[in-house]
Amino acid sequence: MGTLKSNGLSAASGQRVAHIHQEESEPMERATPFRFSPRPHRAEEIQWQPWGAEAFEAARQQKKPLLLSLSAVWCHWCHVMDETTYSDPAVIAAINEHFIPLRVDNDSRPDINLRYNMGGWPSTAFLTAGGEVITGSTFVPAEQMRPLLEQVRAYYAEHEAELEGQAPPVEPVEPATNPSEPTPAPLAAVDEALRQEFDRAYGGVGSGTKFPQPEVWELALARFVYEGQGWAAGMAVRTMDAMAGSALQDDTAGGFFRYSTTREWTVPHYEKMLEDNARLATLYLHGYQVMGDELYRDIAQRTLTWARATLQQPAGFFGGSQDADEAYYRLSQADRAGRPAPYVDPTLYAGPNGLMVSALLLASAVLDDRWRAEGLTALESLFTELYDPDRGLLHDDRERTMANWLADLVSVGLACLDAHLLTGDPEHLARAESLRALMDRDLADGDRPGYFDSPAADGTLGRLAFRQKPLQANADAALFLFRLGTARDDRELVARARGLLGAFAEVASRFGLFGAAWGWAYTAMAAPALTGVVVTDDDPHAALPYRRAVYQLYSANTSMKAVDIMGPEAEDAGYDEEIAPALYLCRGTVCSPPIQDPAEVGNAFRALLSPTPSGPALVT
Repeated sequence: MGTLKSNGLSAASGQRVAHIHQEESEPMERATPFRFSPRPHRAEEIQWQPWGAEAFEAARQQKKPLLLSLSAVWCHWCHVMDETTYSDPAVIAAINEHFIPLRVDNDSRPDINLRYNMGGWPSTAFLTAGGEVITGSTFVPAEQMRPLLEQVRAYYAEHEAELEGQAPPVEPVEPATNPSEPTPAPLAAVDEALRQEFDRAYGGVGSGTKFPQPEVWELALARFVYEGQGWAAGMAVRTMDAMAGSALQDDTAGGFFRYSTTREWTVPHYEKMLEDNARLATLYLHGYQVMGDELYRDIAQRTLTWARATLQQPAGFFGGSQDADEAYYRLSQADRAGRPAPYVDPTLYAGPNGLMVSALLLASAVLDDRWRAEGLTALESLFTELYDPDRGLLHDDRERTMANWLADLVSVGLACLDAHLLTGDPEHLARAESLRALMDRDLADGDRPGYFDSPAADGTLGRLAFRQKPLQANADAALFLFRLGTARDDRELVARARGLLGAFAEVASRFGLFGAAWGWAYTAMAAPALTGVVVTDDDPHAALPYRRAVYQLYSANTSMKAVDIMGPEAEDAGYDEEIAPALYLCRGTVCSPPIQDPAEVGNAFRALLSPTPSGPALVT
């Protein structure tokens, strides 16, 4: 629920998709434009239209405001609004008569969500025919919606000309036009924000609603490993322990809910998101690598097991979410057994699947090698279903309207680099390069630094005409370019990555904790490089145990290289052909003697760390 947001207005006062609990054998309708509550409602009686030129033209021709409903298939209050507000006969009649109603799925159109979200889901925004916001809120009860609709109708009829003529309040992120080499200065801003907002009693950030914010704790762990910042590790451990033992984690089925409505992590919002669980699984795997705490290992294993059992689809990729069915999740384990589990959205979303692939590949090294096949299968399925040679990387396999969303390209690109690091298969590196090329083709801003979030061709209606350069996505893009450049030994690409990160340094300093992604990318670029060179004979599988052993090591900057002992590169480097296969492990400019037993990689790594007491712990 939320407060109405107004632009000059006092706010005091299709086609249905059956979204039902389905058995696994029942097919899901994917070609329909709208999804509604699984419970009885009349919301489909509203004459919803999809976002598009036709709806905006109808608003101009009929001189009506648009009503944008930004919903999500996993959202509890979206369902309640369908069942109550949008099922109220007076509301239905007023919307159909006086408005052009738009219904947009948040997961399929993150670009619209970025520009029109009113502070949560559902978002209810009243727009001019040009797409600018008149007023808006989140959940609006029927008794408030009825007078609000009349207010908006009357206000728009009287002020249409001035509303359509006003400039939109766009405040885009502007990176520096002449970036310098990135410095650690923005980390001080993140540190200050974390010290001020950290909840010392219960962990996490703030004293009210609590989100997991794994990117903050990832950075805190890295600061401990590379700088010996014990206070950062203490905050990360306090938070990870609190979340692991709280109601935020489903102790019956596994998996994390999206956030807690209370400071103590006691009352969650019950939706489970693929993206959140992929990030949290990765966080706990890193926590286990650094701290050696078996609890973190178990939480990561449990989270991935839930994702495989619940979200994984027959083709190998993962669905986007599981519904927020509050009544179900409040049941005991025994009582749950007699009820159908909450609905799973089977839609393939590119970015979240990329994050899950990375989590699975890390788990294959840290936990159990069986996760490797799961991750590689999901990655292959993702490219089979979403990569179009002409359009590029599609955002999802349901609406298929968006392509080359920056966050998708980066997350999937990093997953490809993880797959290449673990397997050595050059196809993964080639795919990462193709995604980088799409970034430069569709999202670059000429000679100006920074990437736009989406291509210009993806829409110019309303606020979509104003392209944005999000801080987190650009920080992640810098990390992607850096890792790709490192893997290809491409100094120019590495320099571009540093320049991109430097361009957003001042922005990161202003964003407080939201600069954590920038801090992680900076840490990766500043960390001592951990390089493994595997010298092999003609057995292509001989390098795999060494790659997995190196992948077990906590490092923000890791690269691997394979050298054929009979090739000219091995001869030029002076590798002994009698010692093959073998691994040469280097940290910075210091290298180990040749390692012929993968089980000894951990010991070699610890020797390279000495005498650096703040270095990472290795769990074997």
